[in-house]
Parts: sequence; C-alpha cells; structure tokens
Amino acid sequence: MPLTDYLKFAPRILYKRGASPLYFVFFVTEHCNAKCSHCLLGQRDRKVKDELTIDEIARVSASMDDMLFFTPTGGEPFLRRDLSEIVHIFHVNNHAANVGIPTNGALPERVVETTRRMLDENPDLDLYIDVSLDGPREVHDRIRGVPGIYDRALTTYRELRALERHYPKFSTCIQITVSAFNQDVLVEHYEQLKREAGVNTVFTLLTRGAPRDPVAKTFDIRKYEDFHRILEQDNKALILSGYYKMPFSDVLNAKRIVRPQLIAKTVRERRYQIPCFAGTLGGAMFSRGQVLPCELLAGKEMGNVRDYDYDFKRIWFSPKAQEIKRWVRDSRCFCTYECFLTVNILFNPLMLPWIGKEWAALKLAKLRHRLDGGGAMAQAVGVRRDT
Repeated sequence: MPLTDYLKFAPRILYKRGASPLYFVFFVTEHCNAKCSHCLLGQRDRKVKDELTIDEIARVSASMDDMLFFTPTGGEPFLRRDLSEIVHIFHVNNHAANVGIPTNGALPERVVETTRRMLDENPDLDLYIDVSLDGPREVHDRIRGVPGIYDRALTTYRELRALERHYPKFSTCIQITVSAFNQDVLVEHYEQLKREAGVNTVFTLLTRGAPRDPVAKTFDIRKYEDFHRILEQDNKALILSGYYKMPFSDVLNAKRIVRPQLIAKTVRERRYQIPCFAGTLGGAMFSRGQVLPCELLAGKEMGNVRDYDYDFKRIWFSPKAQEIKRWVRDSRCFCTYECFLTVNILFNPLMLPWIGKEWAALKLAKLRHRLDGGGAMAQAVGVRRDT
C-alpha cells in the first residue's frame, strides 16, 4: 500500500477519542483441522453452524471505517473457501493496508491457491501469511494433534516462499507458539528451520487464553527470553530480514524487538505495563458476529452485529461499549496478546523512544553491512554462536 495509507493513522498516536478499530481481528471460522494443545479457543464450542455468511460480512464491513491492520483468523481461516472474498471486501471497503493471516499449513494446495487469488485481486495489498511450525517434526505433530502436519506445513511454507518471487508485496513468515510443550527445543527448532527451509522471518506467540491443555501455560519465561535474544541478534546481524516489503518496515521490526521484552516483563511482574487500547484502536469479532474489545474478553461482549442490522458502529459506540471501554481503561487490563500489543506499542507516544532506539540499531546494522560487505556481521554472528 502507498505510504499515505499508513500515515493517515498517525494522529491516533495522540488522539484516541471516537476511534474505530485500526487493528481488527476477525475469527472468520472457529472450525479447525488440528487439535492444538495450546489453542486459546480450546475450551470453546467448536461446532459452530451459523457463522456469518459472505453477504453478512460485506454488510458489516460497509459499516466500518478504514483500518491499518486486518487479521482474518480462526480456527483455521483457510477452511473458509470464501477467504479471498473476505479479504477483498475489507480491502475495498476499509482500505485495509496490512493483512496478516495465520495458518497451520495443513492444506498446502488450498493455502497457495487462495493466497495467489488474494494477491491477484488486490495487487496493492501488503499481505503476510504466517505458517505455524512449533518445533521439530515429532514435537510439532504432537502439539498440533495431527500426524504429518509438520511436513505439510513445511511444504506450504516453501511453496509460499516461491510465490513471493512473483508478488513484490507478499511475504511469508514462520510463527512459533511458545508453550511448555516446546520451550526446551526452540533454539534447536530455529536452527533446523534455517537449514531446511531458509527462513528469513520468525516471530513467536506466547500461549494465552484458555488452552485445550492448561499445562501449555506452565512455561518458563526465561526460555522465552533466551530464544528472543537469539532472534534479536540475528535480526540485527541481518541473518533474519524481518519485514522489508512495506513502508515503515523497520519500525515494525523494531516493534518486534520491543514487544517480547514487554511481554516477558508482564509475565514476570504479573501486572499492567502500558495502557491497552482494546475497545478503542483494537477490536475483535467472532464468527457468529459477536463484537468484543479483545478475543480474551469473552465476557465483555459489546453486541452481535445480527442484532444491530449489521451496523458495526452502532455497537462500537453504544452505551454498553462505552462502559466496557471504561472498564478496560480503569481496571488497567493487561495480557500478553501480541496483536493488540502491536497497537498498544505503536500508538503510545511514551513508547516511541524505545521503538526509536531499536529502529536506529537496525538502521545502523544495515549501514555497517553495506559498508563492510557483510564481513563484520558474519564475524559477529560466529563469535555469538561459539560462546
């Protein structure tokens, strides 16, 4: 998307009153073809039969304002055969600048074909597909509850990477959900992915919500921090590219360095760190039309679009919604939810110096890399690996 499609949201850094969601998470389906032990929806009823139709979704989208980030998720979002239509609707109606879609990668052909369709239908869209690979083959298959899903996910990732060569605004990432079940193999897994798949972008999610197996949340935050220190060093050594195909790529890369540090501090101290903009700059909608400030606040439903003639704003600015927004603010609600932490970090002026520091470090690393042809960086990485 053009630079202006990102800059128009900048005033929201200082002014939040009357805001519509800039980051909108839409659970397009709650159906899934995996049985992940860490799934945040693991305790919910997954036998949903009355999910919003494409016509209903179009009516909801038409009632919403422009948005910066749009995340169609699930369940497994690619199980919806009209996923490309959903993306197109939000891109046309709401000028969604950045669309990121997670997938377990179990359906390589469908994922690749749907992605190609989305790119062909929306040539100016910044699109990211995040393929989940949580550990080495046996570990991943056990966590996801599906034998052979590791190999299918790796195939999906490789084929999407091949697709990148034909679409300059498309990128594929590896997404690792950190839990008690894979925390001891994170570094081994990462090194394997570099060897086997040539990964260039890796990020993590920390298990949250009410997972199918509660043991998933009994992780050791020190192992999460140790892994992120390696990712941070490899990003600054340009071993990992991070975002690079969109405006403000290094701002988002800097955010990805800051965010896990903030998450770790939250877990360690078990308390609020920065204001949460869920219900103001961030919003969520489940597959049957339930609107919430955040997917983790299932008890704070603002309303269902089916009860409001599909008028999202009637819900978002309703007295009940205002009451919930005040609760989020006054209760100093906090969690480790990465999507909304993106908004909380980028649109908090007090966080800008921290972001600026990491942005400058990334820019300096790139400058040094250009000046020495990469030699110093490679040497630095070798020193780290040997220590």
